[in-house]
Amino acid sequence: MLLRRAVRPLFRFAFHLLYHQLAFTYDLVSALVSRGHWRGWTRAAIPRLLGARVLEVPCGTGNLLLDLCMAGYAPIGVDLSPAMMRIAQGKLKRARGNAPLVRARVQALPFACGAFDSIVMTFPPEFIFDQGAFAELRRVLHDGGRLIWVDAGRLLPYDFPSRALNRALDTVSGESRFADVARELLTRAGFESSVEMVRDEASVVFVATATAFDNPMPLC
Repeated sequence: MLLRRAVRPLFRFAFHLLYHQLAFTYDLVSALVSRGHWRGWTRAAIPRLLGARVLEVPCGTGNLLLDLCMAGYAPIGVDLSPAMMRIAQGKLKRARGNAPLVRARVQALPFACGAFDSIVMTFPPEFIFDQGAFAELRRVLHDGGRLIWVDAGRLLPYDFPSRALNRALDTVSGESRFADVARELLTRAGFESSVEMVRDEASVVFVATATAFDNPMPLC
């Protein structure tokens, strides 16, 4: 416990750099720490989406936006990091993907109420602990819309590298409690949710699928 508390600020600083000054290394780092599973983990969101109007927040370097375009969705990406958005824009341009990018905070999304059928977030940062962020996500979803939250990827512990990477991830976030934490946060924000584990031959990832309750009080 003491080690986790001592190391966590260092990891947070490293993640800040990764999202900003070192954004150009993000794809490589995520592939390395997941032993190549990162893209597969994020794609676990796609079969659970509802409707065509999809918001991804944060959109990061744009990999899932490209996957959504190829799958026939009409996605919009939101991120706060200009560095991430530049990388995502370059990928979309090269692939001729049609996905507008918007720089905004999750707590103040520049979209109308009920603008989206689905929202997807994969491995989101700490805004998930801000109920103002969840209230804003709820606002831009139409009643009955769906929030898909992918997180807590883990490598199956067949060898030393996988065990070491899992310990490092646990030191940062302790995702062994993801299902309970996600259900609590989503219920508090007005969603009905379920959490499932998606597994392949060498890893697992958790997917929370949340449906927006019909809200008796107008959000706008």
